[in-house]
This record gives sequence, C-alpha cells and structure tokens, in this order.
Amino acid sequence: MLRLSPSLFRILLLISFLVSGCATKPITPSQNHHEIMTEQQRTAQLLSKSAWQLNGKIAFIQQLQNKSKRESASLIWQVNEKQRTQELNLTSYLGINVLHLKSNKNQHLIKVDGKEYRGTNLSNLIYSLTGLTLPTQALNFWLKGLPYQADDKLQINEITRLPVSISSYYNNELWQITYANYEYFNNINMATQFTIEKDNLLIKIAVKNWRFID
Repeated sequence: MLRLSPSLFRILLLISFLVSGCATKPITPSQNHHEIMTEQQRTAQLLSKSAWQLNGKIAFIQQLQNKSKRESASLIWQVNEKQRTQELNLTSYLGINVLHLKSNKNQHLIKVDGKEYRGTNLSNLIYSLTGLTLPTQALNFWLKGLPYQADDKLQINEITRLPVSISSYYNNELWQITYANYEYFNNINMATQFTIEKDNLLIKIAVKNWRFID
C-alpha cells in the first residue's frame, strides 16, 4: 500500500481540496423563506456561475493497514472556469502557508516545502508526485453538487430537491461524494460539508463561505 511523505500528503490535500472532526448533518429544509428549486433550475443556475471562491477547512485521511493517517488545513480556493484559471492556498492552524497551487490554462505550478513543481497536465503532475490518480477536473462539478459525467448517479432529497450524493466511475474507479448542511450563499443553496471517498482515501471538506464572483 502506498505511503505518503508529509509533503506529498499536502499535495493530495491541495488537489482533493480540497475537516477535521466535522460531524455530518442530515439535509433538512431551509429555515429561510427561499423558493425550492427544481433540479433543472438549480443546475442551470450553477452552470451559469463559472467564477467562484470558497473558504473553509479540509482533512485528508488515508487508511494504512490497521491505522489511519490524517492531516488538515485551512483553504482558500478561487476558480474561474471560463478563463481556466485557479489559485489555492493551504495554511496551518498557525497561519503558515504550507501549499500553493496556481493554474493558468494548461500551466500548473505547485509550491510545497520550498520546492516548485510544474506541469501542463494537473492530473499527471499529481500522479508523478504521489503515484495516485485524482479527479482534478471532476471536482469543480462535484463540489457544486453537479454530475461530471453523463453516467454519474445523482441522488436528490425528495423534500429539499438538493443533492444528497453522487456516485461516479471516474477513470474506472468508483468515487462516492456526499453532501450535508446546506446554507444560502448569493441566493444559492450550497452544501457546506462534503465527504469524498475512494478505496482507502477519505477527504472531508467544511466550507465556511461560498462566494460567486460573476
């Protein structure tokens, strides 16, 4: 089983993003008096929001035989899907920057532990550093509760009409994404807690704030 050095573990934190010790809450109807959207209405609204920023925390957990390895960090992640740019910073609880990612179209730069890594394919760059294949393109969709592939299986809450989970065979590997604790940001109901699972990898994300720029 693959074992990761601290620096590579931070790289995985970055791409996964994308929380330490956060409990998962069930989806409940919003207490605000917002009109419930249909799945089609919500999808159309989110697809029109191509520039956004989220602030929060992330935990990356890897099962290693009879124990688990865990690291967590605060994150600020800004994406412009139309311009194909993104910038992500991970910081420790002391406010020290531990990892930085900057992408401009097909040019990607990762800074970690004082070293720089560059590449033209983000997934391949991650694989070269860690030996793992991660769904870097799909995550932009999954974080907003949108399927990435036509055969992704989306489960919707019957009352709130909000995503509960997505199951996806990405690169012939099963990924399971679950959503909880929805809140309104810019009049859009967004999940603030996520889990992303595959085999022995578990990613937890807690979002403090979503901001849609366009």
